[in-house]
Amino acid sequence: MSNATQDRGKLFEHAQKQKPSQPGFHGECTIDGRTYEIRGWIREEQLAISLAPPRGDKNTFPPDVFRGVLDPAPAKSARPGKRDQSSAETTPAWSGDIVSDDAAYRVRAFEKQGKSGVYFTLSFERIEKPAEDDASSWESPEA
Repeated sequence: MSNATQDRGKLFEHAQKQKPSQPGFHGECTIDGRTYEIRGWIREEQLAISLAPPRGDKNTFPPDVFRGVLDPAPAKSARPGKRDQSSAETTPAWSGDIVSDDAAYRVRAFEKQGKSGVYFTLSFERIEKPAEDDASSWESPEA
């Protein structure tokens, strides 16, 4: 099992998006001691994400290492109460799996409110890599 304090990240809405092909979300995470840049697109009510090594000073993104799709959380109960508020803090807004050639992780994205708006904190839990037939296809943003 991976170190829970190490496998975390943050995902922010991309406020300077200029083209539809650009990601709507961006952020950074650390998985197994390695840093990755995260890019995300909302597609058919899912959040498609890709992780790649940091660009550094380069103007192009390196090839993706991980890809996956997160599904939205089930609708929340309409009856407000203290129990609902505490469960909202522990219920992810999005969850799903990402895979690479070597590993797979379950990703949970929790909605947070910051000074400059809403963002997501991400947690990564290593899982058994699905068989090739089970991996969902993921189209590139240019498609």
